Amino acid sequence: MKVLYTLLLLFCFAFAKAQLQSSHWYFGINAGIDFNSGVAVPDDLGQLFTGEGCATISDSNGNLLFYTDGTVVYDRNHTLMPNGTGLKGNSSSTSSAIIVPLPGNTDRYYVFTVNTNDSFYRDAEGLYFSVVDLSLNGGTGDVDPTQKNINLLPLTSEKLTAISNASGNGFWMLTQFENRFYAYAITSSGLNVSPVISTAAPFIELVNTNISNVDVVNMRGYMKLNARGDKLIAAHFSNNTLSDFNGITSVNFARSTAYSQGGELYLYDFDNATGAVSNPLPLMTKADGGSFYGVEFSGNGRYIYAEIDYYRPSMTQVIDLNFGEIAQWDLTASNIAASKTTVYQDSFTPFRGALQLGLDNKIYHSRLNQAFLSVINSPNNGGILADYTFNSFALSQNKFAQYGLPIFVQSFFLDGEIITADHCFGEDGFFEIATAATIDTINWDFGDPNSGNSNNSTAEQPLHRFSAPGTYTVSATVSTLVNSFTVTAQVVVFENPIVNNFPILLEQCQDKFNETSFDLSQIPNMVSDTPGHNVSIHELEEDALNNVNPIELSLPYIVTGSTLNLFLRVSNTNCSTIIVLTLVVKKCPINVFNVITPNGDGVNDTFIVSGLRDIYPKHKISIFTRYGQKIWEGNNSTPDWDGRATMGLASTNDILPTGTYFYVIEFNEPDTFPQAGYLYLN
Repeated sequence: MKVLYTLLLLFCFAFAKAQLQSSHWYFGINAGIDFNSGVAVPDDLGQLFTGEGCATISDSNGNLLFYTDGTVVYDRNHTLMPNGTGLKGNSSSTSSAIIVPLPGNTDRYYVFTVNTNDSFYRDAEGLYFSVVDLSLNGGTGDVDPTQKNINLLPLTSEKLTAISNASGNGFWMLTQFENRFYAYAITSSGLNVSPVISTAAPFIELVNTNISNVDVVNMRGYMKLNARGDKLIAAHFSNNTLSDFNGITSVNFARSTAYSQGGELYLYDFDNATGAVSNPLPLMTKADGGSFYGVEFSGNGRYIYAEIDYYRPSMTQVIDLNFGEIAQWDLTASNIAASKTTVYQDSFTPFRGALQLGLDNKIYHSRLNQAFLSVINSPNNGGILADYTFNSFALSQNKFAQYGLPIFVQSFFLDGEIITADHCFGEDGFFEIATAATIDTINWDFGDPNSGNSNNSTAEQPLHRFSAPGTYTVSATVSTLVNSFTVTAQVVVFENPIVNNFPILLEQCQDKFNETSFDLSQIPNMVSDTPGHNVSIHELEEDALNNVNPIELSLPYIVTGSTLNLFLRVSNTNCSTIIVLTLVVKKCPINVFNVITPNGDGVNDTFIVSGLRDIYPKHKISIFTRYGQKIWEGNNSTPDWDGRATMGLASTNDILPTGTYFYVIEFNEPDTFPQAGYLYLN
């Protein structure tokens, strides 16, 4: 009987690389990034020249489809689509555009745009949508002229975000204005132009002043849903009111005041089944003096990050930056607002800019006129361990970041992890996906083609027994009705210890009453002579598993009773084998010395029967003459017979004459028959 156990379990948690729809970024001054390799690589092919808003979309394999700044649309060849100009966005809008696929149709995409007017925001044109059809223009795509610049709202802020819905068969696209959130449903039937409207604090006033470039400040700032689709964060750059500008006549001071008074950062609950926004929670307010622009969730969904600017009012310049910071909040904290931690701050370059999660699970920070992006390298970590590095990602030569980075459907960043463990050959490997996604289908590839049809599974929690020891790359592709992601993990299947062919049952004759000695010292060499292998023997299986309390093999091992199981533990660096070793105690035949010479020389002076007294304590011995007359009787408490008659007619207590006599030994044990024979007295 053998039982295999893993000595060392190494649990594997491998994060997915999210959706490849977000693998291409184009932004700023002809800047770009390609994430297809799994790491960020500068891309110099982009044609955008935008100060803020931009959006890109790729297919599920990471192939670029098109991109936009909300006013123009470039195809996958970086060429303007024939009908791709004049969209109603504005490159000075925080989120000038967002691209949302039409579920069930790989050719059609909604492009939602938000306009702005930097002089007087009340003159902005509001929220529009257009449809890009990739089947047009020879397959490179074009804006459908029958569905271009269709108005949805006459006025909204510069905020757009999107997420897949709860059932996984469509999307929600959200915008916000004043104290209202508008959630538009997109399904395979198309866009529902009647939004779900939620009212939630704070109220952000559209300041009706005649001083230009003042009311626009309130409308700035990003809004993001988390990939899970149950939380929403909104950054309001400022929260000025008309009364804040009473008596101010200086244009510069009015604009400077608009920047410096602080804004609002609010967290909300989002119901991706109904589209409702609720439970506003202020993380920071106008009283804190910060202006909020870029926001993002960490890949694991635990942390929120916000980019905050602190300005001073000035009579001579519109923007007088005191300092900027990247702050973090922990969504698992009992008091989320109080969990604020400053991850980074500085004051030596313009700070305001987007925060955007990448496929490498890093968050990128865009800063004005920089040939670099700054990076939060480990956003899944708390506090300064998030590791913000200033200007650490270099863009292509002569390409520059501005305020904005592309935004995406946030469910493109649904991640997951394979939960499994390294294990020993011959054991079943257990696999499970941990994800916030609603799984429609899952396809496993265990990287083990020699296992035949067992190499693939569609179970959510499959078991797989690998065909040989080695290192395997296991992948799982998780699909919802609107998207999919693939996650991989490496699993090591360790070699088991090499065990020689040896007897797993040892028999030993009982050498004392209810006690027998076994010599176990040679067992390890018999079990395994492979260098690096360790062999130990344990009385308890639990001790063998835990490698504690080994038996001291240099001493005889005493067994009481008839049968005992011990547990051999054979181990190499990674695995162990537990083998049951059975010790069997036998009552072996007695050995009769049938010559007695009672002459006092110390040799054969008495009738000797070895293996009798210590083994059969209930025995009885009878001695007879050749004529059948009993002359002596003894048991375990009497001395051995010395040739004298102690009963019968010959009872003289003298040594009997030379001759042949007979013995009968009764063992008085179950299933043990008497033994008789002759002996010679000389």
